[in-house]
Formats: sequence, C-alpha cells, structure tokens
Amino acid sequence: MTETTQIGIGVIGCGEIAQLMHLPIIHELPELKVAALCDLSRTVLKNLGAQYGVDALYDDYHALLADPAVHAVIICTFDHAPVVEAAIAARKHFIVEKPLAFTAGVARPLVEAAKESGLIALIGYMKLYDPGYRLGLQQLERIGRPKMIQVHDFAGRFDRYQQLYTQVRGQDVDRRLIDATQAEVAACVAASLGPDHAGYHDLYMTLLMLGSHDLAVLRGAFGVPERVDYAQAAGPTHIIAVLGFADRVPALLEIAFGAQYEWWDEWMTVHGEDSEMRIDFQNPYVRNAAAIVRIKEAFGPMPSERILPAVPETAFRRQWQHFIACIKEGAEPITPLGGGLEDLELAERIIKALPPKTVGS
Repeated sequence: MTETTQIGIGVIGCGEIAQLMHLPIIHELPELKVAALCDLSRTVLKNLGAQYGVDALYDDYHALLADPAVHAVIICTFDHAPVVEAAIAARKHFIVEKPLAFTAGVARPLVEAAKESGLIALIGYMKLYDPGYRLGLQQLERIGRPKMIQVHDFAGRFDRYQQLYTQVRGQDVDRRLIDATQAEVAACVAASLGPDHAGYHDLYMTLLMLGSHDLAVLRGAFGVPERVDYAQAAGPTHIIAVLGFADRVPALLEIAFGAQYEWWDEWMTVHGEDSEMRIDFQNPYVRNAAAIVRIKEAFGPMPSERILPAVPETAFRRQWQHFIACIKEGAEPITPLGGGLEDLELAERIIKALPPKTVGS
C-alpha cells in the first residue's frame, strides 16, 4: 500500500458509536474510504449505504472480511472477540471497540494471534489519544512520586448528547438472535468469575463498558496496579476499589453507571507532595472537546491554580490518524491489544476482591 493509496475501511456493526463517531471521521479523512458496511439490520445498511455512497452492504461479517476492497476494519459489534479472530484470519488490520473480549481467558489467545500476525491491531481506548490527556501525562514529572491517585467516573446523561446527531435505528433484527448472544456472553462471564462471584455480573460489565476507559487511562499513566487492596460494591453498578502500585502508591477508583447529571463527571487527579494535577475528561460524544488539565501549586508563599489548554480536537479522530500512521509509516501502536487484556485481568481481580456473591443472592 502506497502513501497515496486510500485505506478501504469496513465497518462491522453500524450502531451508535459507528454512526456518531467512526463513520463521519472515516468519511472526512482523505487517507480513508468507507469501503463496506456490515450490520444485522437491512434498514440501517440501506440508509447508511445511501448516506456514505457505499454499495458493499453485508449482514455477515465473514463476507465483508472476504471483500478485497476492504483493507482494514473497525469492529463495533456487541461481542467483539469472534470478529477479532475472523479479522486476524482474514489478514485485515483493525481497530476493535472496547472491551477486547468479555473475559481475559477469551482475550488472551487473540492477543497472541495478533502479535504473530504482524497486523496493526488497536483497541479503541480513544481517551488515550485525547490531547488533554497527553498534555496531562507530560505534567507528571513535575509532581514526582504521588501521595495518592484518584480516578472517578460517574459519567452523566448520554441522551442529551445523542440528540446532537442523526442516528438510524433498525427494528428489523431478530430479537432471538440478540437474546441468544447475550445469554452466551452471560454464561461465559459467569464461568470466568466463578460461582462465588458470578452474582456481580452487572458490576463486572460496568467495569468493562464505562469503566474500561478509566482502567486504561490509569494504566497509561502509571502502569498496571500490583494489588487490589480493597473493593466494595456500593450498588449494582457502582464499585469502589483501592489499587496498589509500586512504592506503596495507592489509587482510589470509583465508577458508577446511571447518574443523570447534566454535566460529564469523569476525572483523574494525581496528588503530589507540593502540587496536584487533575485531568477532567469531556463528554465523549462532543467533538473537538479535549480534556482539561488543572494544576495546583505554590506561587511563592501563596497557592495558585493554572488551567492548561489542549488542542481542541476529537480523540476518536486522533485515534484514526494514529491508525493510519501505524499502517503507512510503521508507527508504534499506542493502544495495542495487550492493554485490553491487562484491563480485563484487573477487572476480574477487582471483582474477586469483593465478598462472595452467588447468582440470585
């Protein structure tokens, strides 16, 4: 593939995140072309095909992966693991939305297969590409050894921001197929957590869905925690955990889904001996809104606070630009699949640090 050749992208799973972020960005970047679409809904395929001028419409991802016009894919289905496995077998570069899989046991062979394939394989942790987050990482040296790290994510209302976009929803998908897939995933999760913790299914899924970004930004800044010192289920989808890093640096993690805030409530704060840095993430559905970095420190004998501006860019767009650079220029992947595996392993460790809870208890 030459530098001037457009990369043909196949979009597998044309639901909310594909329509709100991935498709518009693929369409606007000159290095990319929407080559094919795949979804279970013919209504969605027909409408999006007309909108983006795409004739290659599939309801089976294997058929899309066999299309020679497709050089790479974005995987936005519910269960990502089978599609990842098929994409590797078909020799297609890919970005897979988080989580990589629903259990570490399923994800582990995918990571190995991707390494052996030599393909560009990224997991869609778009917050790690956020220019505000990248700016915050540059400030960590100023703080030195942290006294405490806090990661907090109560999110907020998603529906307000969904209204900023036009989304096609199909009602022509067989509900039995959806139910069967969800039942398979639930059984896989229950087996992975074991009978003593299978009752935390919803809490575990909160960590994998909303919370996976928070595990990723923590890992991106400080690496993988060595220990889970404490965990509490504050509610069915609200978890509190204390994680331990090297040099006995603690991290307080709090994640809860369902808050109806009219603001976005997600941040990471690093407390040092004489300064503090906070990264406030913006609603992921708002384009061109980077995370905000706040620094508290001394100004002579007085306290001061600075707000560091970041480039007003969309993290999803930065992710796609990095994907292009990996394919065409050999750039080192920022979010390889191995990070997704480490986050799955940590999520399971957090759940298993909770008191036993069987299904139905």
